Amino acid sequence: MEFRCFVCHKLIVGICQREVTNFYPALLEKKDDLKIMIEEFFMEKVKGNFGSESYTFDVYVTKHGRVKLLDFNPWGASTLPLMFTWDELEEKLREEGNELEFRIVESRCGIRPGLKTAVPYDYLDTSQGSGWDQFLRNADEELRRQTSAGA
Repeated sequence: MEFRCFVCHKLIVGICQREVTNFYPALLEKKDDLKIMIEEFFMEKVKGNFGSESYTFDVYVTKHGRVKLLDFNPWGASTLPLMFTWDELEEKLREEGNELEFRIVESRCGIRPGLKTAVPYDYLDTSQGSGWDQFLRNADEELRRQTSAGA
């Protein structure tokens, strides 16, 4: 199963099911374990190893409980927040306790049929000035910065 993780100012503030057009009853039983596995993966493998302070990343959790990184996406409107809104995610930083929220579709009523594909929004629009275009420019700039700093 795939999940989108939201990192704001280097803190993981939200995780949600990436495929929001289906209800998977088995996820209800595994929800707490999945949250722990993904949070541990973030702490051990991702945190501190990515140049940006705020971003999203997608993971795949295998049936054997291994967490695999799929991709990174920019924080903000060019990436779909899926089961959150960007305002909700930013509000999580201001809350006391800053509890990580993990959302899944918990019943057939929770299905989001308007989100018809699991393709990230930024992949759908690759024109100049799009989120994907901007992300690639930012990645190139970061690479140049790191290369010049190491020289």
